[in-house]
Amino acid sequence: MSRTCPTCARTFPNEVFFCGEDGSIVVEDQTSDDFDARLGKQLGGYIVVARVADGAMGRVFEGRHPETKARVAIKVLHDNVARDNVSVERFKREYETAREMQHPHVVKVLEFGETPDRSFFLTMEYLQGQELRKSLAAKEHIAKERIVRVVAQTASALDHAHSFGFIHRDLKPDNIFLCETPDGADVRVLDFGSVKLQMETGAKLTAIGTTLGSPYYMSPEQAMGAADVDQRSDVFALGAILYELITNKVAFDAPNVAMILMKIMNESPAAPSSINRSSPPALDDVVDKAIRKDKKLRYAGATQFAEAMLTAYGLQGTVAEWAQKPEAEIARALAAATPPAPKPFGQSLAPAPALAPRAEKAPQAAKPVPHAAQQPAQQRAPRVAESAAAAAKSPRQVAAEYSPARPSVESSTNLRPVVGHAGKGKVLVGVAIGIAVLGLLVFLMR
Repeated sequence: MSRTCPTCARTFPNEVFFCGEDGSIVVEDQTSDDFDARLGKQLGGYIVVARVADGAMGRVFEGRHPETKARVAIKVLHDNVARDNVSVERFKREYETAREMQHPHVVKVLEFGETPDRSFFLTMEYLQGQELRKSLAAKEHIAKERIVRVVAQTASALDHAHSFGFIHRDLKPDNIFLCETPDGADVRVLDFGSVKLQMETGAKLTAIGTTLGSPYYMSPEQAMGAADVDQRSDVFALGAILYELITNKVAFDAPNVAMILMKIMNESPAAPSSINRSSPPALDDVVDKAIRKDKKLRYAGATQFAEAMLTAYGLQGTVAEWAQKPEAEIARALAAATPPAPKPFGQSLAPAPALAPRAEKAPQAAKPVPHAAQQPAQQRAPRVAESAAAAAKSPRQVAAEYSPARPSVESSTNLRPVVGHAGKGKVLVGVAIGIAVLGLLVFLMR
């Protein structure tokens, strides 16, 4: 690949950006079978000088300012996409949202406009590095210090967006760009085109009951097409991304979209520490809370989630502080840190209210029964009288008092049904025993 000066027609290697003779901006050479009429033309305030990448929505070019020579990226919609009103509105919203948010970890946008061939373009800062998805796709081991820095920076960017009422709704490794710097990865959150405004201003880009987002990182409420999507959907997505950073496995993986969404709504992934033994078990609870099915049980915001992650790694300080620390410094801090022990099962439950201790009663001595001679005279007198009366009774009277009463005719009649049922029961038991014995004899005679 080479580049040519449009002024003197001299050719230079692709790594040379300006003509050595006249200082002009050189433009990428192209062949007739892959010709793009936009190369060498000016879109907005920038000249299109080279192709960078193609995506589903459009093509990304390298651009240069004709005077300052500043390097930018220019994203142009494909012709078929430019004819779709919803796609164009989403593209425009990406520009408007990112322009309103000035944050070091949100991609910086510069211009938006229409091309001469009736497409649309978006000019943004030129990023050098790669998407997080490429690191995960290569099955690279992602060091803890990079995990801490990337999650802290992404959480900071999300909380900034949430403060404006913007919900990303399509956070995924493809939309987290890692710019390589001497201090390590420097995050830029991309593609706010799917953004939902909590105050519902502007045009709605989805029909009722539809979902928007990448299925692997979609929250349960998005999967069900719910309208009440808020910042906790972005927390869910970031939790699923942290799970993947730790384990190098997708949290909710399945062969097709329908099965992925079913898993998101009904299943929980294995604990990260059971897959990556070097991950502190305390981090399992942090990830689990971030990806709860009920959004009310998740962290209220992305920074709160990142703070819990830092604590699980045994790190002290704010998310903003750790987001700016070099990866080498984070690695030293992690080596010296002591992660907290995981909580015992059920500790998060509210303790049962303590019961007030009951006062122990002192054992009481048994009261001695006084001897007849010791009893008061008024207590002994009735008993003496009773004994004298009993002695005066004839033997016949005594026998009549202690003999059991005979049942009356009525009571005798009432007893007959009971006796009758008992007799029938004995007969039935006997018949059953006889049949059993007869069966046994027949069996033995065979």
